[in-house]
Amino acid sequence: MKTNKGRESGPTPDNNRTETLEILDPFVGSSRVIRELAEQAHKVAGCDSPLLLQGATGTGKGVLARWLHAHSARANEPFVDVNCAGLSCELLEAELFGHQKPALNGASVAQSGLLEIADRGTIFLDEVVDIDPKVQPKLLRVLEKRRFHRLGGHDRSVDVRFIAATQGDLNQLVQEKKFRSDLYFRINTIRLVLPPLSRRPEDIPALCECILATAAQKAGLPRASLSPAALRVLQEYSWPGNVRELRNVLERALVLGFGPILRPEHLSFERDMSLLSSDAGSLTLTDLEKLYICRVLQEEHGRVQIAARRLGIGRSSLYKKIKDYDIALRS
Repeated sequence: MKTNKGRESGPTPDNNRTETLEILDPFVGSSRVIRELAEQAHKVAGCDSPLLLQGATGTGKGVLARWLHAHSARANEPFVDVNCAGLSCELLEAELFGHQKPALNGASVAQSGLLEIADRGTIFLDEVVDIDPKVQPKLLRVLEKRRFHRLGGHDRSVDVRFIAATQGDLNQLVQEKKFRSDLYFRINTIRLVLPPLSRRPEDIPALCECILATAAQKAGLPRASLSPAALRVLQEYSWPGNVRELRNVLERALVLGFGPILRPEHLSFERDMSLLSSDAGSLTLTDLEKLYICRVLQEEHGRVQIAARRLGIGRSSLYKKIKDYDIALRS
């Protein structure tokens, strides 16, 4: 029995999937770079040409791909997300093209590939740089002729729009003979470059408002807001994980119940002691001391005696600083 529009057997792996899309806004903010990206995306959303999305991890390439699909003529057809990272040649080939029963070791029944599932819709190849060189010419054939072979089967036709994404420099890989130049030129017909969050700090207040509202609604929690000091810390941080890291920081603070006003000490970053690095910018020595005390208290689950020992001060001195800085103790 077929499921998921033509898939004859077996679930789609977690990293390769068709989805009921939750369309997020990839253009939150008013910075010049995000406005330019929005303008470019609106121009190309309706075309059928292959798109290449380039940007660092966490910049929102997947969100933009979903938006492009939702604003295309294919919006009512499947959107298939294929994470190419770490997939072996055999597994990626089977997932993309499908296979007949004798074609893949361990396969007991025939299985449609993700290209067939995406027929008339969009296929999103995330981390296209990781596609095995043996699979690349077969993918090129689909792009050029819209035809492919199911492993062990017959020639099939498919009508899909290709959106590829990478955080690396594909052109450099072409120069190094690690990626086919003809495939590169086909998927790079139109390229959209997603800016890192560090290039758009003026967008952080709007992003925070949007993330907190969405997270609160999903979790069934009261909405929270940021204190001016917390917002300043967020705007001065370098964000190596970009928008994804910002979302993680805010959702973590919200779920841990630090609301309704989130303060600097409620923000836990991916990079250890990031607020004590040069990214702290204009933070004063007093700000840094308070942040460090809050971090140690958080790591020690509010155990003042242990935190005081780590800080190298007496317990009474730490209690005084907790009072002076109005730090809320939480276990």
